[in-house]
Amino acid sequence: MNALLIEEERLAQAQPKILKLADDSAERRTLRGIDLEPYAPAVGATVRGLRLQDGEALDPALHRFIYEGLLRYGFLAFEPGTVTADAFGHLVGLFGEARLLTTPYTPAAGGSGGKVNTIDSRHKKTRMNFIWHIDQAFRHDPPRYTALFGKKVPPFGGDTLFANATAAYDLLDPLLARYLETLTAVHDIETQGFLTLAYQDPHELELQRAKQPPIEVPLIRVHPETGRKQIFVNELYTQRIIGLSRTASESLIALLLDLVASPDVQARFRWEEGAALIWDNRTVQHRGVGDYGNGHRLLHRAVVQ
Repeated sequence: MNALLIEEERLAQAQPKILKLADDSAERRTLRGIDLEPYAPAVGATVRGLRLQDGEALDPALHRFIYEGLLRYGFLAFEPGTVTADAFGHLVGLFGEARLLTTPYTPAAGGSGGKVNTIDSRHKKTRMNFIWHIDQAFRHDPPRYTALFGKKVPPFGGDTLFANATAAYDLLDPLLARYLETLTAVHDIETQGFLTLAYQDPHELELQRAKQPPIEVPLIRVHPETGRKQIFVNELYTQRIIGLSRTASESLIALLLDLVASPDVQARFRWEEGAALIWDNRTVQHRGVGDYGNGHRLLHRAVVQ
């Protein structure tokens, strides 16, 4: 193959000069009076027309419609009043078995079968809420889904940002993406001092660190259900890229974090009391926005393993 043909092939594989994100997820879908209305072009949808009662079984076709909607849109938002606080645990159960996830500053909430914890701004005052992350990405088996319920929201601010890591991957030049797919990274729970801030007792801190040693993960991973590729780098837990110099590692991680933080792949969810959210923790990153001053922000959280 001569040099001209090689160059033509290379250019054909490269990212086009005008970027175009996939927009198939931005379509509204309806089944039996239940609407999934896109929240933003890149990620998220609002569920309209569904009122979920505690213990109420969903028709199998409707259950599949909601489940597939979560995979397609990345997160589903339920309007205030359509999912009560008592029914929140039931909502989470539609997507799998809930598991309690607590720290000293995110204790278990009363009721809900012991599977829900609280995130209370009056008690949790660390910066971890405001750093881009995938919940428990320091483990080989992080939760598949995370859900939140707005028990109390401040009069202004306190939104949650979501980023579609699959859409962020689509922003990469294919030639660069191909190289990144050969690399692995270290994820460590202490990259930003998560445990140090949570546990003040030195003995307990060391016990917690021993339970969660650093792990090696792919830089780019494939979603187990959709088969789509995504950037698997997050600000809270990604420490370094294995086999690269510190300069190269930090530069590539910064590039990938910039893509995840791009407004092109994000949605900003504005909380109302009684609203509920569930997102695909395998592909959607999130962070809170600490712009609510002394306002009280109390959320209930549940995760599905």
